[in-house]
Amino acid sequence: MRTLLNHSHMAAVGYLEPWSVRAGSITQAFISCTDPNATIAITTLDRDDKERVEWKVIRHEPTFSTRSYTLGSWIELPDGIAATRILDLNFEILFTDNSEPKPVVSFGSFRLTLDPTGRLLASGQMVANVRQERWYRIKLSRTPGSISCIVETEGGNVVGNCAVADDGQPGSILIGAEPNLNSKTLNARIGRILIEADEAALEWRFPTRGPVAALAPVAGGDAELVIHNAPIFAVASARFTGGVHDPRLDPEHFDAVHLHDDDFGGFDWSADMSIEVPAHARSGVYAVEITTSRGVEKLPFFVRPQQPRSAVGVLLPTATYLAYADEQLPPHRYPWHGSDRGHLFAIDNNFLSLYDTHGDLSGVSLTSSRRPRATLRDDYHYPLSNSPHLLPVDLQLLKFCGRHGLDVDLLTDHDLDAEGVAAIERYQLLLTGSHPEYWSSNMMKGLESYVQRGGSVGYLGGNGFYWVVAFQDDKMELRRGKNDIWSGRPGEIHMAMTGEPGGNWEDRGRHHPQALFGVTYVIMSFGPSRPYRRLEGSHHSEFAWLFDGVASDVFGQSGTVLGGAAGYEVDAVLRSGETPANLVRLAVADDFDESFQLRPDLWVADGEVERAALRRSDMTAYRHEGGGFVFSASSVAWIGALPGAGEDNDVGRIMLNLIGKFTG
Repeated sequence: MRTLLNHSHMAAVGYLEPWSVRAGSITQAFISCTDPNATIAITTLDRDDKERVEWKVIRHEPTFSTRSYTLGSWIELPDGIAATRILDLNFEILFTDNSEPKPVVSFGSFRLTLDPTGRLLASGQMVANVRQERWYRIKLSRTPGSISCIVETEGGNVVGNCAVADDGQPGSILIGAEPNLNSKTLNARIGRILIEADEAALEWRFPTRGPVAALAPVAGGDAELVIHNAPIFAVASARFTGGVHDPRLDPEHFDAVHLHDDDFGGFDWSADMSIEVPAHARSGVYAVEITTSRGVEKLPFFVRPQQPRSAVGVLLPTATYLAYADEQLPPHRYPWHGSDRGHLFAIDNNFLSLYDTHGDLSGVSLTSSRRPRATLRDDYHYPLSNSPHLLPVDLQLLKFCGRHGLDVDLLTDHDLDAEGVAAIERYQLLLTGSHPEYWSSNMMKGLESYVQRGGSVGYLGGNGFYWVVAFQDDKMELRRGKNDIWSGRPGEIHMAMTGEPGGNWEDRGRHHPQALFGVTYVIMSFGPSRPYRRLEGSHHSEFAWLFDGVASDVFGQSGTVLGGAAGYEVDAVLRSGETPANLVRLAVADDFDESFQLRPDLWVADGEVERAALRRSDMTAYRHEGGGFVFSASSVAWIGALPGAGEDNDVGRIMLNLIGKFTG
């Protein structure tokens, strides 16, 4: 469905591509704005005092406009076939939930539609009653003056048929949409498609790797299907028996796609401007600042150095930013403790994050960075906690470094995925952001290689290294499996982009966070955060230097994330063979209120006794066999407990000791 953006809650939104750009390169801004005469500036976001930078900006349009966008995926058959007067179309389909009338097939003036009660109608005439979650085969035959429609079960039983008059009007053959895109597309799975036209027979079978935008027929040739707006590939087809759960073993069990009426494959906007980032630009977080008649909005982007300049790199978790971007959090389902215009904008425009479900209640497993990210802002507050989350927390670290003269380079995990260890190998210390939750195989391999080569890591967050994702250009894919956020269907844990299993890294059997960082995500809540209490290891181990100048055995009693240094989501040490033998517990936060509950899917060796003891956050460190060390703060709230401008506290002293060891 094509529609204009609803700007009721935000006058300007947009995105930059690439959103991580190397100094000396160009990025582009794509903007939708209600004020045609809005002004723009390029400003810093990672310093206490905002700085305007005078970089070269090339405007491609003289004024701004409200942009349109398309939600919903569909399939378009080759144009040459649609022009034939005699043809037979035969395809597999499984209907999912559709709460309003939807197009099933359109060509010329003919429409096969589905109403919410399950009635299939051919140009208004009843064809059959169909059920959700059952595979059917639809056969359409076009002859001069007539179109017949037969609906069969996969077993070949006819459940309905009819014939209607055809006026022979030309037009594209669309599955799941109508030509003008004025109505929502279909929620359904589509399997094999066959066409006979002009004595030619063509068949299309969907690959298990995707998404792809065009698909050649099985026998080859240039009569390609066009697949619009990135439906989900590698889903269980009519041949799925439950006996095979890996598409790599038998692709025929997964040769289908899932169409949703709210899919999007990245918005097709033209660029409003190009921004030339100078080669000498400081590495950091910047924004296109848009001043409108209704206020100011900022579109963040990230600048990495042309060549590494510091011994310390900060790896911002852009995969996590993208996973959470424009999460709807509908207030009727979640008790909001604050409000944020970005979420209201997402609800107004039916934008979805990887935490949402589609209109047919299946989980959202694919997202794109080519979309407005209305919740990616320096002033963002998460409604469920009424506190900063993600970027604004990570900016506290960068502002802290700036005011103390700690030179650090900035890069993102998208860079790590694209370049592997080469992106980070020249840094002696690599710092994470506050919530590095989503990691690809390339990212994990790059980080593991970095540590094995002697690099040191400061894990400054919590709930890190948890979900497996994959990237393809601007798109990111996630398969959650069985989970309380949303559960994938049986057999659909493998990602279409790479073929590898999705889910969480703990279940993958390699790159377990406990093995590399010594801790695992254990509890979460939006209840009050807690301070840390120093343990013996912080006084007498080889890591005692981290606490030089720390004034008290209890620290982190305040912070922007729920009021302390340990909170929201926190990690702890498990009794496990994965735990490094030389791990040192430096501090612990405990006495969390009853709202903090242990993850129900977490297996622990000592059962309920250990489960009760794991309602804590462990700060740890150990010397890796590669020669470097790994420090884990183990809390999403840790960076939020850093002191502000003109302030000082023990959390800040620990961070000064950690970063200062490498920056002098």
